[in-house]
Amino acid sequence: MAKDECTVIVAYQVAHEDCERFLDSWEKANGFLRDQPGFVGTALHRAVSANPDFRFVNVSRWEDEDAFRAAILRHDFQEASARLAAFPIHASAYEVVRT
Repeated sequence: MAKDECTVIVAYQVAHEDCERFLDSWEKANGFLRDQPGFVGTALHRAVSANPDFRFVNVSRWEDEDAFRAAILRHDFQEASARLAAFPIHASAYEVVRT
């Protein structure tokens, strides 16, 4: 992992019956982010436990926090991710401090 690389973790509250709608919405937003400068990779995780607080958790990696912030502040991203607004999130960017 590069020194300045950051990890962005976004946990989504999604009702079981809304999974397909969420996944369609996530795919649109993710399609935009994948083409942005500084994007390294992403993995969307689905909870396997019953009644999780967060049914989906996305973990993405960026070359640095500035690249991530620039991508999500773009008007195009606001349009691509608009449908995700229906799902409450908890999100933050992280740096590695221990391995």
